[in-house]
Amino acid sequence: MPTVPTATKCTTLGCKNHRSLYNSNCIEHGGRDEIDYTGTKSKERRDSDGLYGQRHWRTFRQTQLSQHPLCAACMTEGRVIQAEHVDHVFPWKQIGKHAFYRNIYQSLCEEHHREKTWLERRGTCRRYGNPIIDYVLTDYLQIVEM
Repeated sequence: MPTVPTATKCTTLGCKNHRSLYNSNCIEHGGRDEIDYTGTKSKERRDSDGLYGQRHWRTFRQTQLSQHPLCAACMTEGRVIQAEHVDHVFPWKQIGKHAFYRNIYQSLCEEHHREKTWLERRGTCRRYGNPIIDYVLTDYLQIVEM
């Protein structure tokens, strides 16, 4: 009798860890073994999480990571590292919901995504490439709305 294959390994390329209970990644790659029942997330956070959960975004993210599987920042440093995040060059939460889908995107590893988020909190929107370009929020309309 045929059986259904069980996916027990993390889906991150090259990872051999077991997947977590509530998604297809291991804990190291963002998996979750617990559900937050406390409702402690703010309304803004729940709304933004909802945008990331939409099918359109999941499809776009998969396409972006398929076309650009390597971290753009690591490539500027001469390293070859798999990208895990699709980053909005201009932080859409600071601009508005319309900037969620109308933006410039880049594939980044966890380390560089965290570094870029730190820069954004200080007013710098960084686009990795050759050369690295730093924008400010007011550049959004000139760059994206063309």
